[in-house]
Amino acid sequence: MTTKFRQALPLALAALLSGCVPVPQDQADVPPPIAAERPAGQPFPLLDPGGSELSSLHFKVLAYGPDQARQISEQAEQAYQRIMVDTNLFSFQQSRLYQIVVYGSRQEYQRKTGQPSWSGGCALGNSIYTFAGPRLYPTVAHEMTHLIWFEYMGRADSDSRWVNEGLAVYEELKAAGSEDSDPFASIRSLLRSTPLTMDQMTQMVPASERRDTVSLWYAQAESMVAFMIERGGRMGFSAFLAAVRDNRPWDDAVRSAFPGVWNSLPDFYAAWQRSLQ
Repeated sequence: MTTKFRQALPLALAALLSGCVPVPQDQADVPPPIAAERPAGQPFPLLDPGGSELSSLHFKVLAYGPDQARQISEQAEQAYQRIMVDTNLFSFQQSRLYQIVVYGSRQEYQRKTGQPSWSGGCALGNSIYTFAGPRLYPTVAHEMTHLIWFEYMGRADSDSRWVNEGLAVYEELKAAGSEDSDPFASIRSLLRSTPLTMDQMTQMVPASERRDTVSLWYAQAESMVAFMIERGGRMGFSAFLAAVRDNRPWDDAVRSAFPGVWNSLPDFYAAWQRSLQ
């Protein structure tokens, strides 16, 4: 991940709710809006003649050239395994291969999907649509997390959006690699001094909020999910996801998944907030 992208990320994260990952602002024609509608309807057009197709254990990759298809497939499988490790969902079995369509350029991606210039990728149905470039693998990891989440959960609940988006950003940053600069550096002090409340995290509809508030929401979601995984343990996190999937109350989900660690959602929130100091 380049330093320029890391500096732009907190502002650009506002667009992630739509299911479309934004490109760095200096690569887009216009600044990203707060959010856009999640794409719906028929699948988007595939590649032009001459594209290659490669199927692996979990993916069907469509890209220009067999070498590129193979490299993308290998990276996608690595990201998939990383998500399974972080969530401890090794028993999860997807219903069919996830399709990854990698267009040759941002222009082809925009022309065939109709997505805005700031969009770096999107998920529709069982497929991920993106384009070749420096942010290909982080984008795939982010959208892949959403595909796994929705298939495992079997639904989309607004009050668990913070876990879904926080996990997707967590995996996106892992796929991007680590550098000295912090993608959330510009709002770390705000996270420590004035974090959003737990009610705001579970009830907020980011698309209806100001851009700076939405950026804070995404940064906090990623930070909370990272803390839950790394402090509470991956086995506990998988039990937490199962409890959320089963519609158990938040306090019960936290207490049963992390016995002896946190007794309720407010208890978890307070521990997370202390960890920032």
